[in-house]
Amino acid sequence: MSAERLKQGGRQQRKRKHRLQLGIFLAVTLVVTLVLLYMFTSISYVKEVSIRGNAIVTDKKVEEILNLGQNSRIYTLPISEMEQNLKMQDGVKHVTIKPHFPNRLSVDIDEYKVRAIVADGSDYRPVLENGQILKNQQAEKSGPILNDFEGSDLVRMIDVLNKTDVAVRSDISEINFMPNREASSRVQIFMNDGLEVIGDLRTLGDKLDYYPGMAKDVPRDQNGNLIKPGIIDLEVGAVFIPYESKKAEEKRLEIESELAAKKERDKKKHDKEMKELQKKVEQSKTKKDD
Repeated sequence: MSAERLKQGGRQQRKRKHRLQLGIFLAVTLVVTLVLLYMFTSISYVKEVSIRGNAIVTDKKVEEILNLGQNSRIYTLPISEMEQNLKMQDGVKHVTIKPHFPNRLSVDIDEYKVRAIVADGSDYRPVLENGQILKNQQAEKSGPILNDFEGSDLVRMIDVLNKTDVAVRSDISEINFMPNREASSRVQIFMNDGLEVIGDLRTLGDKLDYYPGMAKDVPRDQNGNLIKPGIIDLEVGAVFIPYESKKAEEKRLEIESELAAKKERDKKKHDKEMKELQKKVEQSKTKKDD
């Protein structure tokens, strides 16, 4: 009796083992079939691309750089290469590209912020927080207008704006670079509330955030308009000078004199460049005639 039971138990155990082996085989076969089906059919073709965070680089440009064809498979994309190519575009700080099962691609772009705008002939161009000027883009009014800043002085001014509180930065209308013999880094700032600020580029970043407190102490009427417009001088210390005062008049005359001198220098430079250009044209014409 016990021998018969043992035989029966052995048969049942073998059956269970066979069923388990069959189940594993079928499961593996199903998984392999699904993987092959995914890999070698149109299911794995990229069907959707979501692009986020871009304002400087257009969607069209991003798609151009990704260079996805109709038969591009999500698992064969050169993700690192795509990210590097996008990072090379003007204004792009960081890029993250992620493939999502079964056939979606997400592109997250982090761009440098626009900090100011500069004149370019009759147009205006954006200046980014890293000091780069976007030569091929029209600027909207998304920051103060910078006049006469070049090279390292432009970079220093942008660095000041990067450190300045957003509320103060948004209140700045225009900034002129106004160096002279005594102050090689002097700047003139026009604020939206009607005040003028004179400061030194080397120390401006440490002082500009105090502007709201200083501006608050300037007398205003019930509507918040200035009773006595004037200059907040940040070159040495911090002091308000009404326009009607003798000191303000002296500063204004000094600035106007420097502006006139600069215009004269710019005119001479322009005339010289035009003469050189005309000379080259005449020389080229003479060579052709010969």
